[in-house]
Amino acid sequence: MKPWERWNVLPHQPITRLAENLFTVVGTLKMPVGEIQRRMTVVRLSGKRLLIFSAIALNESEMADLEELGRPTFLVVPSEIHRLDAKIWKDRYHDMLVVTPRGARDKVSEVVQLTLPIRPSCSGATPACG
Repeated sequence: MKPWERWNVLPHQPITRLAENLFTVVGTLKMPVGEIQRRMTVVRLSGKRLLIFSAIALNESEMADLEELGRPTFLVVPSEIHRLDAKIWKDRYHDMLVVTPRGARDKVSEVVQLTLPIRPSCSGATPACG
């Protein structure tokens, strides 16, 4: 499926609170083989910043509810198949930092500008610094 160019709201459930600073939205996506379930996870960080994992476009009233939780600051696109809504979120929140795993960078960067490089602080030879 081609990533969205415009805000496109598909069927989804309301924002659900899982813990004090953890929320989720479950939606459905119609595919040729049937409907599949998809999930967006929202983590509220310090300073009322939000980390959005696997973004899903929500209707305007629910986007307002989301913004009541905080400012979407980080967007994690976990793989190339999760990039459907990435561009429209970045278009809506221009300052949002977008990250994706190394293996998905080529495909994800076709639709949204990534924030690179994101590297851990390294003090010696550790696997995270490789």
